[in-house]
Amino acid sequence: MAEAPVTVTGRMPPGWIDKSMVVHAAPLAPGQAIAPTIVIARDALGRAETFREYCNRQIDGFRATLPQFDRREEGPGRVHDFDAFRIDFTWMSGAGRLRQEVFFIAAPHGVVVTYTATAAEADFAGQEPVFRQGLADLVIVPVQG
Repeated sequence: MAEAPVTVTGRMPPGWIDKSMVVHAAPLAPGQAIAPTIVIARDALGRAETFREYCNRQIDGFRATLPQFDRREEGPGRVHDFDAFRIDFTWMSGAGRLRQEVFFIAAPHGVVVTYTATAAEADFAGQEPVFRQGLADLVIVPVQG
């Protein structure tokens, strides 16, 4: 079953922060230990925190918690009409060496959308067209009102 025939929503309690996530995973290919994934998440900037400070805090967390973290490249850019910051890195998970490309996207109203593409390091290049299309298909629309 490729598409789940169920939509799930929930009401956020008053005063809480929406940190909802969307996760897409490819089926495991024969012999593959790690399924490629795309995770789209939302978060909020901390009080008086700039977008770049948010990105730095997240990247510091990667460095501190991911075994054998190795930054390949990083830098500012744009995703659609929004400022963004991209980091591409590898690290050693329990299932093997992973490569991740993370885009932090500065959405309106202090919201940060994070787009994370993950695959086994050896499989990442083969998944890049799917990852790029997922990023191109990403829609960020501020709620009016």
